[in-house]
Amino acid sequence: MKKQIKSIVVVTLILALSLSLIGCAGAPLPEGFDKEEVGTAAEEIVGLATAGDFDSIIASMRDDMKNAVTVDQLKEAWGPVYQKAGAFVSISKTAMTGTTDKTTGEEYAVVQVLVKHESASLVYTISFDKDMMLVGLYLK
Repeated sequence: MKKQIKSIVVVTLILALSLSLIGCAGAPLPEGFDKEEVGTAAEEIVGLATAGDFDSIIASMRDDMKNAVTVDQLKEAWGPVYQKAGAFVSISKTAMTGTTDKTTGEEYAVVQVLVKHESASLVYTISFDKDMMLVGLYLK
């Protein structure tokens, strides 16, 4: 039980970090990001998540993120959400913005993906760096 709580706390903290990257809503994608490439990458992450391929999600992460979250932590945190939401139906809407990390000045593309499932709709917030490495991931 303690291990499960610790895992959920760690995943929540990592995902909260991704929220801190969002910053100012409505900002355009930073220069150097391709809207189509960002959208496709976000949809791929959603596809991997809904298929339960958490290994591939971790492989898509930048190295500093890989060290912060494990496959088992994602499974433990997201498994109950998927059980409640039911099977994937479709992507309903995608919105893209840009943000800048105030401490490092690094720019990110942030994609919010509204996904319809059988029993609920889920919102993924997915952030990429300039190399299109996953640096933020949040599921609500």
